[in-house]
Amino acid sequence: MTDIAPRFALPGTWGRVNLASDATIQKSIRKVVEHAVGRDDKLATLRSELRGRFREAADLARDNSAVDFYLALELAPGVPLPAWLAVFLPDLASTDIDKLGLGELRAALNVSVSATAPQESANTSTIALNRVQAVRQVFRRVQAATEESPEIQLLQADYWLAASNPNRIALLTFTTTYADLEQQMLEFFDAVIGTVRWDSLEGAIA
Repeated sequence: MTDIAPRFALPGTWGRVNLASDATIQKSIRKVVEHAVGRDDKLATLRSELRGRFREAADLARDNSAVDFYLALELAPGVPLPAWLAVFLPDLASTDIDKLGLGELRAALNVSVSATAPQESANTSTIALNRVQAVRQVFRRVQAATEESPEIQLLQADYWLAASNPNRIALLTFTTTYADLEQQMLEFFDAVIGTVRWDSLEGAIA
């Protein structure tokens, strides 16, 4: 294994989607949705809507070379959490960090992530972690309506992570339909990022 993804804790109940193929994606999503909603015939329409929504998100993640994809089920028993997380390991050499507006990340790599967090810019926030620098970018976007579901407003939070020994980057993208609860959701996502641990590639076991 040449690439080691960062590790983190996901509070509540989440399901992992296997991105290996169309068949594994479909099987994983069906399993997650049935776990969340059950198999009652009265909820068939809801299950279909959720499968379609999650499939679109999973396909997008796979098309963009995600290495992992997770679907949130509950924050706590009886407390739904409509969100998902895609994990990416971009090639540092071919990623135009400055073009992406991640000057803080570039600075973190240049001065070593163990140094003081770079100054925040107008459209990003920095989060100081143990030996890992995180830069957050927040977006609002719309998931278009389909035959099975209406148009949905989405909140997306991209966390670019930088680590050293050697220098490397990762991208964790959280998306939720709770766009109206932006502050609360960002606090939750920040808390997840606060659990990140990213072992050095030199110390990883193949």
